Amino acid sequence: MSSRPHWSCCCRYGPGGAQRDALADALAAEADYARRLRHDPVAAFDPVPLMTARSAAAVTPRQARRRPAELHGPRRLAERIRPVLASLADPAVGAPAEGPQRDRVRELLAAAGEVLDATAHAIRRGEPVRLPPAAVAALRTPDTGTILTDRAHRTALRLIALLGDVVETVEPRTETGPGGRGPKAPARAPAPTPVPAAARGGGSVLAPRTRPTLLRLAPLVLAQMRAEVRPGSAILRHAIRVSVVAAAGYLLGLVLPFGHGYWAPMTSVMVMRPDFSQTYARSVARFGGTLVGVALATAVVRTAHPGTYLSAVLAVLCAFGMYLLMRTGYAVSQVCVAAYVVFLLGMEGSGVTQTVRDRVLLTLLGGLLAMLGYALYPAWETPRLRGLLAEWLTTSGRYAAAVAARYADPAGPGSPDVREALLSARAARVAWHDALGRATHEPVRHRGLSHAAAEGAGHALAEFGRAAMLLEAHLPERGAPPLPAAAGLAEALRKATERGAKAVRERKEPAWDDLRETVAAWDTEVTDPLLRKAARLLLAALDDLSTALADA
Repeated sequence: MSSRPHWSCCCRYGPGGAQRDALADALAAEADYARRLRHDPVAAFDPVPLMTARSAAAVTPRQARRRPAELHGPRRLAERIRPVLASLADPAVGAPAEGPQRDRVRELLAAAGEVLDATAHAIRRGEPVRLPPAAVAALRTPDTGTILTDRAHRTALRLIALLGDVVETVEPRTETGPGGRGPKAPARAPAPTPVPAAARGGGSVLAPRTRPTLLRLAPLVLAQMRAEVRPGSAILRHAIRVSVVAAAGYLLGLVLPFGHGYWAPMTSVMVMRPDFSQTYARSVARFGGTLVGVALATAVVRTAHPGTYLSAVLAVLCAFGMYLLMRTGYAVSQVCVAAYVVFLLGMEGSGVTQTVRDRVLLTLLGGLLAMLGYALYPAWETPRLRGLLAEWLTTSGRYAAAVAARYADPAGPGSPDVREALLSARAARVAWHDALGRATHEPVRHRGLSHAAAEGAGHALAEFGRAAMLLEAHLPERGAPPLPAAAGLAEALRKATERGAKAVRERKEPAWDDLRETVAAWDTEVTDPLLRKAARLLLAALDDLSTALADA
């Protein structure tokens, strides 16, 4: 019996199993990606599920020192599977676009999706992995080597081995195929064992992690607060805005001849968000929901004349409806809240007319104060788009350079630089897309980067990252001979993207002449068709970026 514990007893830190669910979502996203690659070999992948899984796995420095390796396994394997899937599906470096090889690739991608889905289901439910027999048979087909050739065959074998590692990590007692190259469904699925291995006579105890205490989190919170005390911090700007608006709303509520003056600052605090689009949407939703809620509640009071007890029952039903419909939208929950207030104040004998007037006017005042605060002290996303695009270009260039440098020194100290560069590029990409989504609804000019140019630039950088990922999928082993020309390519990529990022910030069109010369020399020095093709794809993506920015 394996000395490692079952996944269900070692992956859950907290009561909700946030890490387990995030990991299952990441594997499910990989499964969906594999299925989409069957029909679109260059399909894009959304890295948010992988980033969420990594955030859910974050612990304090003290916990990290005692953290078991099993908590890292499936998530890191999922990140390693992603470039292998892309490399296997891409006709530029994998199997041809049509023919028997492409049919075999589609079969492998479908089987990979089913295996990843089964693994995600097992993690989410805390159950043993039950692999579909058809998927297992597809992965164990012995004629893969006769159908796929050269690099596509090696990529397929690597994918099968990684899938077997995922299943083995999640369920240690699951058997693998011949040579450990493919997962094999167990003859009898073992029952989950929610106890540590030592209690079953195994190795060391891996106790479930607990949430860090408030005292242990205090230094991290203080460090975050110090990091945000700077002029350009959007969080500091939002804190100042909320504080001033809440104080102004409270003073106005005291001065105006209305009861419940605290409704105005409460409305402002509830609707204000760091970006304009959410603040505007929540302000409209709160005011509209309040109007509908008080109108419905007033109609009930005027027609039915409920007494104290019936008003109490109606108030409880409104509160229940608020929690029941909370996830359907902010406006719907505000309808229930407004009706709840009307019924609750009706129990005290307050006049319905006065309640409706106070609630509507003070809600409107709070929303107007929130919008006024944003107009006087804004934090628009649109002017930041060029800076975020430049940051994404810089981090993507460092990622591509780190991958190329590994070809120049396969015997180096592993690939931590590649992973850290990938995480940085992934974070910059998410920040760009988040800001672009918020900027779409802002009532300001694009300031040198139109929406069409932003969309084209984002697509170009996504293709640049995909080309770098194809290179990463075929990183040489430690014993492989070094490729000296790769060092020059890595340096050229890093310098070119840094200069290009500077040009993007200065609203200039970036040029890639030096990199173009390096890629031309690369074509003459390197014989591997994959490496030559990947370098050309990187340059073509940067050319597309320049074209998109030229139309800004």
